[in-house]
Amino acid sequence: MRIQAKVNHTIFIKIIEWEDMIKGPGLLPCSGQKAKNLVVLLHGYGSNGDDLISLAPYWSKMMPDTEFLAPNGPDVCESFSFGYQWFGLREFTPSYVRTGLDAARPVLRKYFQEILTERSLTPKDLAIVGFSQGGMVALDMAFALKDLRGAICYSGGFYPLPETSLPEPQPGILLVHGDADTCVPYVAFLDAQRDLKKLGLHPQTLTCPGLGHSIDEEGIKVGGRFLVDLFAQEQPVIYMKQQ
Repeated sequence: MRIQAKVNHTIFIKIIEWEDMIKGPGLLPCSGQKAKNLVVLLHGYGSNGDDLISLAPYWSKMMPDTEFLAPNGPDVCESFSFGYQWFGLREFTPSYVRTGLDAARPVLRKYFQEILTERSLTPKDLAIVGFSQGGMVALDMAFALKDLRGAICYSGGFYPLPETSLPEPQPGILLVHGDADTCVPYVAFLDAQRDLKKLGLHPQTLTCPGLGHSIDEEGIKVGGRFLVDLFAQEQPVIYMKQQ
């Protein structure tokens, strides 16, 4: 994944290791205080937490009491031995992706519950941000983790279970996608928007003209504003179902 913006590499990023198999880099609140909110960044297929943690310095100053974590996927990638995966992806079909998400759900749910408990936080204090395969997982967790504050899906897709129903309270959701993406085609963004609306959610969206499978500076800015607004709410953002 290539982030098309300059990163301030002088910001200290602490490596945090968990007793669980999932571990990766993190950025503590820049206020120096105990975290009031938590943002977990989920990398794409074949990548790692070191890649996506580069988003944290952009957003940390906007949310000084927020901690950021970027865990590696639980398995070494089947296609790229130097990276990780949240689930196998030898076939990019809806049924194959759904099977992978089903396998990842209990692992991720346990991970989120553990890191929240360690910080005396609840899912209302948590937002999940994912890129590509990580974005698919982020959207899935919006329906698997009760009371989740919100999720951002960059260049991913939505693959719901047939019996998926509207979560209550409703999480805030942002979809960001480049219309020149040839890895996860732009139609996945349109399908996700349509299917989320069918379930009663009204996600915020951003199309990035001419952008491929990446995150550009506008996507980072919009994502940051979305998170700030999300955590400013006393209750999770609720979107009413459109008639």
